[in-house]
Amino acid sequence: MVEVDEGMKRALMNTIAGEVIFSNRPGDVLKKWRLLFEESQKNLAEAMGVASSVLSDYEKSRRRSPGTEFIKKYVSALISLDEAKGGGHVKKFAGAVRDLSGVVLGMAEYTSPKTLAQVAKALKGVWLAGQSLMDSYVYGYTVIDSLQAIRRLESHDFLRLFGGNSVRVVVFTNVSRGRSPIIAAKIFPIRPRMIAIHGPRSAEEVDRFAVELAAAEGIPYVLSLHDNVEAIVNALSSL
Repeated sequence: MVEVDEGMKRALMNTIAGEVIFSNRPGDVLKKWRLLFEESQKNLAEAMGVASSVLSDYEKSRRRSPGTEFIKKYVSALISLDEAKGGGHVKKFAGAVRDLSGVVLGMAEYTSPKTLAQVAKALKGVWLAGQSLMDSYVYGYTVIDSLQAIRRLESHDFLRLFGGNSVRVVVFTNVSRGRSPIIAAKIFPIRPRMIAIHGPRSAEEVDRFAVELAAAEGIPYVLSLHDNVEAIVNALSSL
């Protein structure tokens, strides 16, 4: 398991805090991370110095969105409790969010599942393969710069592109024809639920072998027609 330095731990803490702050349902996010860390409500509240009922009220959205001080206590307590037990969860999650700037352009976990149809619509997507699976779900997204990924990532680094889970859509930007992402998905032991590409201006510009391979492998494959990467990240984060 990956060794965690202070920078990686800080990145994880910022990721959790940011997800709570920007979520429309912060209570769901608070509960999600507590459960991911396999921590009881009672122990976490005690470590935060608040009553268990207070944390429960936030998780159940009985109270208004938590303030910054509450979120800081929450994140710090989660990390401290886990480190006291060996830091297994910190190591696992920090490995997923350590500095991949320039490669990962956007990454998040959804608090509720999204269908592939919803994702394709958000991407202004043209279905290339796997449209019959549009009612399947994803629980997160990753947007990557494919050129930077090729230049900078080692093979084991690709696991970090999946964030907290592999049941997600991975969007490859800076793509010319779209063959490499599908070949990578075929040979990699863990594959995302859905692959999207950005770069070609129409389905006709996408490599036909890639489309055929995606269909043969049962990989939902979509071409995003958004004008730029920022629009893709904004659309996925708004779902």
